[in-house]
Amino acid sequence: MKLCFLTCAVMLALPGAGASAAPDAEWRGLLDVRAVDSDAGRSFLDSGLGKTRYDQNSPRLSIGQAVLRGDVDVLDSVSASLELSADQQHRGIVDVREAYLSWNPVPAGAWKTRVKAGFFFPPTSVELDYDSVGWVPKRTISSSAINSWIGEELRTNGIEWSARRLGRYSGAPYDVGVLAAVYTGNDPTGTLLSWRGWSISDRIAGRNDTVKLADLPVYRPPNGFLLRQWRDIHPFREIDGKLGYYVGANLNFGTRLELAALHYDNLADPQVVKDWQYGWRTRFDHLSAVWRPQGAWELSMQAMRGDTIMGRNGVGLDFQSWFVLASHPLGPGTAAVRYDRFSTSEHDLIPSDPNNEVGYGVALAYDWPLAERLSLMTEALLVRSDRPARSLVGEAPVQKERSLTVSLRWTF
Repeated sequence: MKLCFLTCAVMLALPGAGASAAPDAEWRGLLDVRAVDSDAGRSFLDSGLGKTRYDQNSPRLSIGQAVLRGDVDVLDSVSASLELSADQQHRGIVDVREAYLSWNPVPAGAWKTRVKAGFFFPPTSVELDYDSVGWVPKRTISSSAINSWIGEELRTNGIEWSARRLGRYSGAPYDVGVLAAVYTGNDPTGTLLSWRGWSISDRIAGRNDTVKLADLPVYRPPNGFLLRQWRDIHPFREIDGKLGYYVGANLNFGTRLELAALHYDNLADPQVVKDWQYGWRTRFDHLSAVWRPQGAWELSMQAMRGDTIMGRNGVGLDFQSWFVLASHPLGPGTAAVRYDRFSTSEHDLIPSDPNNEVGYGVALAYDWPLAERLSLMTEALLVRSDRPARSLVGEAPVQKERSLTVSLRWTF
């Protein structure tokens, strides 16, 4: 948290320091206005166990994303970045998505290194448009189940080191990279995945965000087994004072083929409780690939498998998910289709708290550029899931959720 506050202070102080002290920050933004028609039951944002952001009671017109990002060069090789977001479905409306310092020393040879310190996303998603702002997908409106979870429950609040060996310096047809990070503040990671399950949405949590869980009996007074757990989840709290870590590697053959792998472990103590939040020991392995064959096709894939535990195996489950996304230019725009599979499998000591689920999702999207900084995207989304815990709150265990969303995106 201190690193986040330091970066914010640097960003806010530099523009007023005078032109002789430092250049002004470069500000960019994204405004996403959308219309939605959905037949889904109660959304997880309304303390339900639905899988999508919008349900049949959601406003038909809303602001999907409002993002403002500032970047400034502090020194010749040091920069600061701050990203703010706003919408009516977040606590406090305006929040911090990222705030970090980045050191990019001039490479002395084939290796190029970077150090980031602050509050930022782990390098996982292959769905993003890295030339734009906001952690939003490029080809669809919703994110895959994997990246929906990462956007809600994972953030690096620490230091990440990465190095890349550029193949052009050695005559190799590929670039290879490695990375490692240590962080705090991800101890509740796994709470949403266990008691709410996977989601397929584009909701991205801010630094101070909260989510209210469904009113499940396991933490409901007076007879719940876990009465020290509140329904309000703060995903980026530090609970046990221990550092977590992740390590990864990537291999790129130009822009034709990109491969990456990551191992994540928050090393949380699952028996520590602080501020009505348990620590969850959560770890996973993650693989991704992007292939761009001839003919303007782009094929993306991500896969994740891991486990999480809370208490003395009071809640414990294995989780896995994967998706494949294909896109190709069609007419004036780009068409895309994504297929998701996701599941959780419990192995804990409270049979009255079922956390198993299995499901899939299909998204069909079309992105139509209207002008240089204006585009219109349409997405039809179907999510089918089977979660027995829904019967505990009066919902059908098996649900099919359908939505049609039209998004008008303006970048500036």
